[in-house]
Amino acid sequence: MIKEDSEILINYWLEYFSDEEKDEEYRYYDDFLGFFEECVQEDLNPTSDSAQAMKYFLEKLSELIGYEKFFNFNRSVYTCFLKFPVLKRMEELGLINYENVAVMTKFFEALTSRIIMEVLEHQQKIQEQSAEELAQREAPIAEIWERIFMVSIVGTLDSDRVLKIIDKVLENIELKNTQYVIIDISAIFDMNSEVANQLIKLNNAVHFMGATPVLTGITKNIAKSLTHLNINLGDVKTYSTTKLALEKILKEQLLYDR
Repeated sequence: MIKEDSEILINYWLEYFSDEEKDEEYRYYDDFLGFFEECVQEDLNPTSDSAQAMKYFLEKLSELIGYEKFFNFNRSVYTCFLKFPVLKRMEELGLINYENVAVMTKFFEALTSRIIMEVLEHQQKIQEQSAEELAQREAPIAEIWERIFMVSIVGTLDSDRVLKIIDKVLENIELKNTQYVIIDISAIFDMNSEVANQLIKLNNAVHFMGATPVLTGITKNIAKSLTHLNINLGDVKTYSTTKLALEKILKEQLLYDR
């Protein structure tokens, strides 16, 4: 029936769509019927190789048409509607009965559930990878000289973020026996009292670990903001550039070695 009545089945499927969508949906459903025929030959076993091939096809289709449409198709899931043209034609031919409907419904429900779970797992992995990449980008740490590390802070700085940065910096100090930590703030978006307080926390945390914190990237605008807000950074060592800070540190080390 699937092969002989494919045009009828496709036309039933196209009833769900506007004229603008019909050309694409014609191709999608035609491809679906090819996979579905193989699944029928394996008795609609949801664990068969043909069912796996069908699932892979539908996963790629979900990416192609977009998850929003795929998972919110007529207030349901796209895959749930794929069986309706087949059931309609079976009813017209007198082939429909409780057993056939039950087997087909079970097959498509199992297929839909597997697709949903795998898509959710895939999206979760992407979110976790994105969060990890963001954590690396938002405060990258690099060794710029022996036992001298620099952390660059980009964007805004709040209490939650500074705790994450402190954890990374302190872990680095402990593992690498860091002597100096240069904290570059030239890419901070907005300097205010909250940001200044968070920088002091970071400075103190580095100091408590036995390393020397140095604040660089004090631009004209940052200096003006600190002055305007009457913010005192206390004993935090500050420099306009990382180059100046590094030169000062190396001179101190040279004098100390003598």
